[in-house]
Amino acid sequence: MKVYVAEKPSLGKAIAEQLMKKSPKVDSGREFVAGSDWAVVWAAGHIFEQVEPDHYIAKMYPGARKNAKGKFSWTFDHLPLVPGLQDWAISLVSDKSSLFKTIKQYVAKATVVVNAGDPDREGQLLIDEILHEIGNKKPVKRVLISGYDELSVTNGIKNEKDNSEFQGMSDAALARSRADWLCGMNFSRAATLQAQSHGYSETISIGRVQTPILGLVVQRHLEIVNFKPVDYFTIVARMKVAQGEFFARWKPFEGQAGLDDEGRLLDRRVADQLNTLVKGKTGKIIEYSDEEKQEGPPLPFSLDKLQVLASRKYGYKSEDVLGAVQSLYERHKLTSYPRSDCQFLPVAQLDDAPMVFNAVKGNLEFDGNVLALVDVKRKSKAWNDDKVTAHHAIIPTTQKANISNLSPIERDLYAEICRRYLAQFMPNRRYRAVAATAEVCGQRFVATGTTTISPGWKLIYGATADAEDDSAKASDEGNTLPPMAKGDAADCLGLDVEPRKTTPPKHFTDASLLEAMINIHKYVTDEKIKVIFMKMLSDKKGGDEDGACGLGTPATRHTFVPKLIDIGLMTRQEPEKGKGKKVKESYLVPTAAGVALIQALPPELGKPDMTALWEASMREIEANRTDIGRFLDMQAGWLGKTIEKIKSLPLQLPDPPGAKKKSFSGNGGGVRKSSESAGIDCAKCGAPMHKRKGPRGEFYGCSKYPECKHIENIS
Repeated sequence: MKVYVAEKPSLGKAIAEQLMKKSPKVDSGREFVAGSDWAVVWAAGHIFEQVEPDHYIAKMYPGARKNAKGKFSWTFDHLPLVPGLQDWAISLVSDKSSLFKTIKQYVAKATVVVNAGDPDREGQLLIDEILHEIGNKKPVKRVLISGYDELSVTNGIKNEKDNSEFQGMSDAALARSRADWLCGMNFSRAATLQAQSHGYSETISIGRVQTPILGLVVQRHLEIVNFKPVDYFTIVARMKVAQGEFFARWKPFEGQAGLDDEGRLLDRRVADQLNTLVKGKTGKIIEYSDEEKQEGPPLPFSLDKLQVLASRKYGYKSEDVLGAVQSLYERHKLTSYPRSDCQFLPVAQLDDAPMVFNAVKGNLEFDGNVLALVDVKRKSKAWNDDKVTAHHAIIPTTQKANISNLSPIERDLYAEICRRYLAQFMPNRRYRAVAATAEVCGQRFVATGTTTISPGWKLIYGATADAEDDSAKASDEGNTLPPMAKGDAADCLGLDVEPRKTTPPKHFTDASLLEAMINIHKYVTDEKIKVIFMKMLSDKKGGDEDGACGLGTPATRHTFVPKLIDIGLMTRQEPEKGKGKKVKESYLVPTAAGVALIQALPPELGKPDMTALWEASMREIEANRTDIGRFLDMQAGWLGKTIEKIKSLPLQLPDPPGAKKKSFSGNGGGVRKSSESAGIDCAKCGAPMHKRKGPRGEFYGCSKYPECKHIENIS
């Protein structure tokens, strides 16, 4: 019997559907489908997780003391906590025991087992770790299936490979999982212990992804706080050719006096001198182009792209978007798998286009003239098997439904997903692009303009681009230039000089922070690290499923902002209500504790550079040019050095908003004073003990007072 172990129920059922065509189903249940010579079982994502640190402390420190809750006290004596290579352990997630039991039962019956995890590192490891915990010794094959349509599934089944060929992928995912655990656990405990020894009342959470995200928000906040406006001037020439007038921007030469590092003119005298030089003078057109161009539709949505658009267009939070699109997929069956990093589609799914189109036009109301432009035989660049990753783009299904039963956010997202899909079958937008450069007295002036000839796919958005495409490229739309040719005479009628002030950068919003996480290479200042990121970007296929080129993955990026808010390091602020209908997004601001933490921590913990360095190591492991042991040895050395840095830092953080302030004798202000650490942990709760002074002299008191009132006498 051949037993397929799928990563998700949806994939498992898609595999079973194809197997049933050759050998009928004889049994099925909530967790399996079986034929006479085959069976399909499935997990539901990871069903195992890393064990708690106490598991390793018990082995490595036999005399360690437990607190009243049965947990080992936090202490620098246990840090860095690095399990030996053979000592790592995982445990079954409490609510996944039934799934594991079913998988184990069918693997026991198998003659051949098939790993049907998602075709990425995480999917490879997820099934491998299940088979390892079962103790499977039977032959294991591997199928790579990225779409749930018939052709994608049948091709995947037909082209199975030996699972051993993918050991490098599994090892790379395992190395990252262990390194994330080491980084988060060790640094969180070290920072908490050091901060609490200086009077901080809370625990501190540090993570490889989470802390650099906080670093981005803090850095942006400080840029805004420290911003000093600069006066500068823009210069636009009024030009005249034989058949009309137009405006052209001044293009200074390199080395032009009066400019700052960003090319802005700061000296008004330069503008006045320039006007005297060119006003009333005749020059000529030295460059001219007038072309008809075409613009194809934007690609279908990945989860990231959908979250960005929904934030900007509707003001929806990333976590709410994921919840709604998950509901559209699971509950309403109206859209495909949502946690995708990819914007491309398998060519085989073109066959479903007529049925999807019929479902969409039945579910939503579209203008008949728009629907008349839809040709389901048209093939956009979205259909590309080579760029489909573990999952294809998010698209509508053939399901028909009463849209009035959807929540407002579900309706909005479904409509956006449908519009993107239908746009793939509509004509390209056709437009006229004109560019001219005039030279007068040695000075150059540039003009550009675009005019839409035929809106094509843009008609589905009311002849305008959707929120994601509201970019600077649209600024020339409608700026018409008169006919001219290279070599024509051009008169300068004068210059319009407009004084302006630089503006501070904007606080991050859900959308802009998400884009920063995806394009994290833009925020790296170390040139060597940036080179690594750029190499990874050039190697990228069609998405970023494992987060190789950014911070986090599509499945996790929405989780970090709520967590940082929950632990008091960041807040969400609503913008002032202004006039107009434009949606105003809430923006993200660090708390005083968040700013102080980033400023106090070793710089490498608040920067995204580690992501690139780790990914370079993951690729070496995947290619079998190095191994997990060597990588984790490097991690252990780095952990030790960084923890020593943390121990030397004055981590004096203000309590986060909402935290209870602790007041002590002699501290009438109600805010805890920095106090001397006792060097021991509370026997009751495990928090650090501090030296206190009371009416009867000095004593040791728990830093968690008044939640914990344990005290000890000083002998």
